[in-house]
Amino acid sequence: MKNICFTFQVHQPYRLRNFHFFEIGSHYNYFDEETNAKIMRQIVEESYLPTNKLLLNLINTFGNKIKVSFAISGTALNQMEQYVPEVLESFKELAATGNIEFLGQNYATSLSSLKSESAFHEEVLEHKRLINKLFRKRPKVFLNTGLLYSDEIGKMISDLGFKGVITEGSSVILNGKSPNNLYKSASRPPLSLFLRNTSLSDDIALRFSQRNWNEWPLTSEKYLGWLSALPASDELVNLVMDYGTFGEHHKKESGIFEFLEFLFRHIAESKDLKLSTPEEVLKSVSAKAKLKISTPISWTGTDKNGSVWLKNEMQQEAFDTLYVMENLIKKTKDKFLHQDWERLKSADHFLYMNNFDEDLNNLFNPYENPYAAFLKYMNVLSDFQLKVEDKTKKSAKRKNSRSFSKKQIDETIN
Repeated sequence: MKNICFTFQVHQPYRLRNFHFFEIGSHYNYFDEETNAKIMRQIVEESYLPTNKLLLNLINTFGNKIKVSFAISGTALNQMEQYVPEVLESFKELAATGNIEFLGQNYATSLSSLKSESAFHEEVLEHKRLINKLFRKRPKVFLNTGLLYSDEIGKMISDLGFKGVITEGSSVILNGKSPNNLYKSASRPPLSLFLRNTSLSDDIALRFSQRNWNEWPLTSEKYLGWLSALPASDELVNLVMDYGTFGEHHKKESGIFEFLEFLFRHIAESKDLKLSTPEEVLKSVSAKAKLKISTPISWTGTDKNGSVWLKNEMQQEAFDTLYVMENLIKKTKDKFLHQDWERLKSADHFLYMNNFDEDLNNLFNPYENPYAAFLKYMNVLSDFQLKVEDKTKKSAKRKNSRSFSKKQIDETIN
């Protein structure tokens, strides 16, 4: 039987408020609470809650024949808890069925895997702790920001104890091989590679509502036919998409919920296809070959690499300025600075600084242009840097004061 793995990515960044140049040094709050709450409530009502309910009903009907995996960022979980706690409860209800796998991520979907191994490790471990706390699950498979992966990133993921990683089924790395099989990392062979089927994933995520698409309207019967027509040697089809695909990117009126429900019903009743989680696949499917991936690939942009986040000078300057503060932030041991640091690392901030269209169509982009995104981010970063430096100086003074007092006491005793 072919294993069909549906993985849904759930992420929302903390968007910045309109932080002006003249506010630098004032240390006001950086994030737009009203906008973040509004966006989260909107996507929860239109997408997350109805899709969760649909999945739960299917699980109640078909039992363990309905299985999916979620990659939920720490910032998304924080906002659910902060703004719409009922949706977090609905994810917990799904988790309690035992039919859901939760994947590992870096906490705020940052780009630290391209810059700092130490930051990457801390973020992933922090996310692991949160998933275990909320859902009593320990992730075994990893999904990096934008499905970013290379041999070097694979080493870091393997060192953190993960058994598998999901990345893009790019033709650049396959050299004619099928994306619909399990592979091994060339740098760390114990690490298994799950490759996203780009075309079949995007048929749902991007093209479902496009009336000018030659396959519109996409029905569950048609899609099931495509899955069934794949070669018998294809053992695994990874369908990875944003969870907002259902109800947000494609509105309820498009028929997206009916499509998902009937597709899952058909697969549950099929003798040739079955819904599986990545962890189950690791136990039942053997890897076909090793794949060497020297330079980073991703699912984002036309080039399918990391360039969409770090392509222009604005992105690069903001990125470098952010990470140069890493050691100072660690020294402060200030939980509020650390929280801001995590939120500022979200890759979305750098994506907003790019002037392409494709990947911003389905995002809540709050900026008129990339330059406006850069200016606001750098204003915040300038203030944040002053805050970190101020905290570091105060910590140093307290340390010196304690040392001096101890010296005085010793001298007095002697």
